[in-house]
Amino acid sequence: MRVIVVAGENVVDLVPAGEGLLRAALGGGPANTAIAAARLGAPVAMAARLGRDSFGTAFRNRLTSSGVDTRYLVDTAQPSALALATVGADGEALYDFWLAGAADFGWRERELPDLPDGSTIHIGSLAAFLPPGADTLERWALRHRDRCTIAFDPNVRGVALARPDSLVRLERLVELSHLVRASEGDLAHAYPHVPPMETARRWLKAGPRLLVLTHGDAGATAMTADTEVNVAAPAISMIDTIGAGDTAMGALLAWLHDAGRLRDQLSRELAPETLRLMLRHLCDAAALTCTRPGADPPTLDELRAFQLV
Repeated sequence: MRVIVVAGENVVDLVPAGEGLLRAALGGGPANTAIAAARLGAPVAMAARLGRDSFGTAFRNRLTSSGVDTRYLVDTAQPSALALATVGADGEALYDFWLAGAADFGWRERELPDLPDGSTIHIGSLAAFLPPGADTLERWALRHRDRCTIAFDPNVRGVALARPDSLVRLERLVELSHLVRASEGDLAHAYPHVPPMETARRWLKAGPRLLVLTHGDAGATAMTADTEVNVAAPAISMIDTIGAGDTAMGALLAWLHDAGRLRDQLSRELAPETLRLMLRHLCDAAALTCTRPGADPPTLDELRAFQLV
């Protein structure tokens, strides 16, 4: 069976719990993506470096309980990464990170697996930008590019963009990827003086065969060399947006896998109606995540029930 291997970080999100208190919620963009894809029925493994603390054990248990294959997890003597989440009145979350010395960003070549032909590698978020691990992940993805599908979700954060080489790395990762999912916020953050759609169209010409741009509560756009398709997001009662983009990426991977479209580096063209079905699936999954606190992607049964309402 062809497996989706998600590589990246696990992060402890410190989420407001009222009266000045904080609640520790397990997150991290790539981990959320792996869990979302697994809960939606895809065969998923996670490649991650875990901290020596109790959070490292909790991360492993969280992945296992959601059906994520943990064979590529690496135990380390380093601490787990932390993030303080601030949720605005509109449900949008902002983060302050504590990452110094964290396990997630110290990848060594020998720790990453050599995957069989036809696998899918997904990279993204902080682990794709922060060296020395980011350099190792990039080389690993590049080695597999001709025989595996490479997916990328930049999930742009200020802590990553603060590095002088961040935009150069971002462009390289887009070029080596067959599939890219990004949000309008990602592109506005990286290129504040360029309309996000303009950046997305430029990226599409650089290498990806499918690019999905999500617009928050305005839905999503799918782009191929020949087609652009837009789908609106469903109306919901929002609690917060934590993990929504990660869920969208996981839902995208799961849908493409189920449809048999991750094979051969996405070489087969996707018809407009197929793209609409794909976008509805990921928009519904992301919307459902926004109806509950923290990064809690839906299961396939929960998503089907939501779509029937």
